[in-house]
Amino acid sequence: MSTTPTTLITGATGFIAGHCIEQLLKADHKVIGTIRSQEKGQRLAAAFPEAIKTGQLVFETVSDVRSEQEFKTLFQKHTDIKYVLHTASPFHFNVEDPVKDMLEPAVEGTLTVLKTAKQYAPQVEKFVITSSFAAMMNWHEVGDSSAVVTEKSWNPVTWDEAAQKGNVVVTYLGSKKFAEKAAWDFMESEKPSFGLTTVNPAYVFGPGIAIDAKALNTSNEVIVQGALSTKPGQDAPAGPAQMWVDVRDVAKAHLSAISKTLDNQRLMLCVSKFCNQDLLDVINEKVPELKGKIATGKPGTGAETDKEGFQFDNDQTRKALNYDWIPLDKSVADFANQWLSFQN
Repeated sequence: MSTTPTTLITGATGFIAGHCIEQLLKADHKVIGTIRSQEKGQRLAAAFPEAIKTGQLVFETVSDVRSEQEFKTLFQKHTDIKYVLHTASPFHFNVEDPVKDMLEPAVEGTLTVLKTAKQYAPQVEKFVITSSFAAMMNWHEVGDSSAVVTEKSWNPVTWDEAAQKGNVVVTYLGSKKFAEKAAWDFMESEKPSFGLTTVNPAYVFGPGIAIDAKALNTSNEVIVQGALSTKPGQDAPAGPAQMWVDVRDVAKAHLSAISKTLDNQRLMLCVSKFCNQDLLDVINEKVPELKGKIATGKPGTGAETDKEGFQFDNDQTRKALNYDWIPLDKSVADFANQWLSFQN
């Protein structure tokens, strides 16, 4: 019997998924990644030619993450899948119908993978679901510096609020909450033989593995808008402080979460708060090619903005993972350098 564990990763072409695949391959896992179409998989395949050639990385087309038939076929074909990393979820802001375009796909996609694994893959030991800090934060307390979000916090948004047209941010927050809630409810009612851990990152920064210069992940767009698109002489774009984490640490947390010791945990991945001034300071200092080409704002004043608004406390996660987290300057500079290479 082969001792190489097989891990299924849904949404394999995603930003976080690419780093999960890289780290799984390094840890000697066989990886099966779901892609929506062959062309979607081409760029990713080009990033891991050796693993594709040896069969350590295999792509399976799942055209709709809600299709029980497609997942049934996949689990019946790959009877060696031991772990499932479910990273596929809609994250985009082109929403015409909040329920049909975002809420239902997020919830039904998560439930489909859980249900079909329980039914057709009794050998699966562990599920790790990519949730979001959005499932924990309280939209109404963003400006309240006495409010603290912890691993036990749940976003109080209701389905009706999230289903309103015209507020795509609230719809997105709802989609993350309801998908994660559906997973925990499934565990409680269905009692499958596998364990569950959710990974709840804040804004995810850092370089991509096989990214499309024309379609950056939504978090890195924050760096583009908040710093890279500015002009010399401008102030830092206004905006509240936010939480962030590096994509490589998010992937690492998915791998750590495979361990049974982290069953039934929600891992809150936030390193610190940042604002646009912090982004400008990092890039001006760490990316010499951009110095003089973007705004400087008011250097060093970001720390004041970062004190404003709600706080987070993820000590439980920090103890459980025990990482040296990648710092903001490295995360932002690594992304900015990759962005520069696309511009050139």
